[in-house]
Amino acid sequence: MFGRKRKLDDFTSEIDEHLQLEIERLREQGLSADEARAGGHRAFGNVTLSRERSYESRRWLWWDHFWHDIRYGLRALLRERGVSALCVLILALGIGASTALYSVWKSALVFPYAFESNGRWVAVLAGFNR
Repeated sequence: MFGRKRKLDDFTSEIDEHLQLEIERLREQGLSADEARAGGHRAFGNVTLSRERSYESRRWLWWDHFWHDIRYGLRALLRERGVSALCVLILALGIGASTALYSVWKSALVFPYAFESNGRWVAVLAGFNR
């Protein structure tokens, strides 16, 4: 998985060599050039599928797709600059509002009395005699 991988060009040249060997073998059997080429491709199978499988086996496809998505998103943002600026503004306002509300929630409800001697409470009861 982490070892050195073969390049796609190496695999493509190897496929081409196998096809040429099969075509030459069929030519030696007496087939014409076109028939030998068609027979070689039939014997080898789907060349494009083999190349795709080789490509997929060499990569982490999720990483490859992630970078394609990032590049596409950046191109889309650069294409429509007004919409991009509006999106950034809305995100900034949303993040700022969320931060402000969280700060109020934390200071008012979670840690409402943050002072040194919060263990000593004094209750003032007006009008009650005990």
